[in-house]
Amino acid sequence: MQQSGERAAFTLYLRTGRRIAPADIEVKYNPWHDEEDGRFTFAGQGRYVPGGDGQSNAARMARPARTPIPPAPGGKADAPDRSRNRADHPDNYALYTVQSGDSLARVAARRKGLTARDLAWLNGQSVDQPLRVGQQIKLPHQAYLDAGRTAKNKFVALAHYMDTHGGLPPNVANPPSLDSQTLNTNWKRETKNGYDFHIDVIARNRKTFGQLSLAEKAVRSRRNQAEAGKPDRLASDDGGHYIAARFNGPRDSFNHFAQDASFNRGAYRVMEDKWAGELRAGHKVFVVIEPLYHGESKRPYHLIVAWYVDGRKSFKEFQNEAKGAKDGKR
Repeated sequence: MQQSGERAAFTLYLRTGRRIAPADIEVKYNPWHDEEDGRFTFAGQGRYVPGGDGQSNAARMARPARTPIPPAPGGKADAPDRSRNRADHPDNYALYTVQSGDSLARVAARRKGLTARDLAWLNGQSVDQPLRVGQQIKLPHQAYLDAGRTAKNKFVALAHYMDTHGGLPPNVANPPSLDSQTLNTNWKRETKNGYDFHIDVIARNRKTFGQLSLAEKAVRSRRNQAEAGKPDRLASDDGGHYIAARFNGPRDSFNHFAQDASFNRGAYRVMEDKWAGELRAGHKVFVVIEPLYHGESKRPYHLIVAWYVDGRKSFKEFQNEAKGAKDGKR
């Protein structure tokens, strides 16, 4: 089947690179080609094959290839040297001489976060292979382990942030910690005796608020008082209440916390006495209590308390530690 002139010219061009189109027709041509598969590449990459200069295709292909940039030793061109990040890099470990009675587990215990299995891997041996007295093994520096743990935590935190927010955080290098992302969101709300309690995923009270009322009879849960704050409770702590029993505070565990005994019976009690006085005087008292925690600790280290007497705000912060005179049990 006979081809049209334009189609025949284009077919010839695809096969040979020669153009026989009229001069008034615009012809677009990419002179850069991949040397292996012949496909077009971006400018400056592959072999340059100019067109439209009257040369034969063979002459064009005979042009010298673009001189490649030599790769960096052991890697690609301009690639950063990441070998220093490896666990087996000499800067990241010390040589430990095995003593009598040592095992992989015992040696690994010298470093926080290091397991016997990881130590065995670093030294290229089985985890159940016994050590020999006098044997030298690689023991990672604590700083190297800490840096790796920090990097891993940041990566996991960044992945969680992107998964829950649909994008990157404002500071990609220092994303919000996974603890803060999971513990500072998705609080459950409990309403009891007229008070609202916001509780995080590990059952810690994060915020309590409500209008105070005086109870006809204070009812307590000795069990919840005794269990409050464990396992982070201190020997010097009481089982305190966010909302005291005399204000109809519920007996549930979420209304209890490990509270320094002196603080419980001193400064905190003084504040509650003032609230009770305002109520007896016929005033309305609304309170907002926010405990602060370190990490995943069940014991708050700090309390922020705001209260409103007929709309007039007062504010006080407390450290959960020995302050104030003891004033009897609540």
